[in-house]
Amino acid sequence: MSLLRRVKPNTKSAPATGAPGYRFPLAATACLLLAACASDYEAPMDDRSSSLDRQPPLIVSNGQEVPATPRRRPEIARSGSANGSGTAGNTSNNSVGASSTVVRPVTVAGGIGRASISRDSLPADDQPAVSNNQPAAASSSAPVAANTSSVPASAATASARTHTVARGDTLYSIAWTHNIDYRRLALVNNLSAPYTIYPGQQLNLSESGVSESAISALPDIPASPAGELATTTGQRPQAAIDARRTGSVSTRQTEGVSWQWPAEGRMLSMFSEAGANRGIDIAGMQGQSVYAAADGDVVYAGSGIQGAGNLVILRHSARHLSAYMYNRAMVVGEGDRVRAGDKIAEMGSGPNGRDLLHFEVRVDGKPTDPIRFLPSR
Repeated sequence: MSLLRRVKPNTKSAPATGAPGYRFPLAATACLLLAACASDYEAPMDDRSSSLDRQPPLIVSNGQEVPATPRRRPEIARSGSANGSGTAGNTSNNSVGASSTVVRPVTVAGGIGRASISRDSLPADDQPAVSNNQPAAASSSAPVAANTSSVPASAATASARTHTVARGDTLYSIAWTHNIDYRRLALVNNLSAPYTIYPGQQLNLSESGVSESAISALPDIPASPAGELATTTGQRPQAAIDARRTGSVSTRQTEGVSWQWPAEGRMLSMFSEAGANRGIDIAGMQGQSVYAAADGDVVYAGSGIQGAGNLVILRHSARHLSAYMYNRAMVVGEGDRVRAGDKIAEMGSGPNGRDLLHFEVRVDGKPTDPIRFLPSR
């Protein structure tokens, strides 16, 4: 059928495009245009979606952003890598996106992120199905999101139960610091006369494995600083005798020891069973005399214990010790022998800047309320 038909010329209008005396219908014009362009047609946008480079999403793992690793295709897993090396690539079994992991939503910093969880950590009924063409890779690591400590609990406990000897330490000062019996400390560490300890030595602070009979049979342990041999003199310092308390002094006999107050002044604080205050505070003035609360030996006199200032420790019996803290000066030394009422130190100021004496009593190494031993006022 011809696309052209002859029409009668219209003298009133201009001739149509084409040969004189002919006009093209509108539909025929459109068909001609489409036929002319059919062989060179191009889409408005070149569809190259198969070759576009896509950026893998970021996965939040243990608080950090980790680039995702694409899963291996089944055909690569069966026949090796695309480069023909015969391996499935250099991807670790534990990497995010590997076949051994499952991505699940987790809350991170108030938002939703994704974390890598090992298949081995999932319950049996929650294990995702694995294709026969791609066996799941074994994973030996714990879940990435888990927050585990790098130090075993047993190691942390062991490190907390040892003491490294510093220069100037004595068995008495170490035992006083850790609230244990100095005799038990010596037996646990297999120390024998003259019970010398050395700087840098590690002492076990365990209180187990020692019988009470062995503790009772232990002879007196001299006060010898670390690295020095015992030089017990048993002499009373002249300064302590010259400044000795005189006059009528109230005393109290308790557990075989005669006790008296170590300083004049009112009591500022009481003993606390919870351990917040392991003794009592007695108000006074800078330079005021501090007296021995009972007869005994000086087993420590120094400032090597943090938070105690100038500290004097007296041994009144194998079971009873007393301690005098925050002194401005000390007039006795380790190995000296004192009597109740002898001056052993001069009062200083406590941590809050107030002038006071902090006084403690230990029985078998344990803090005990001093009011149990001191006479009534």
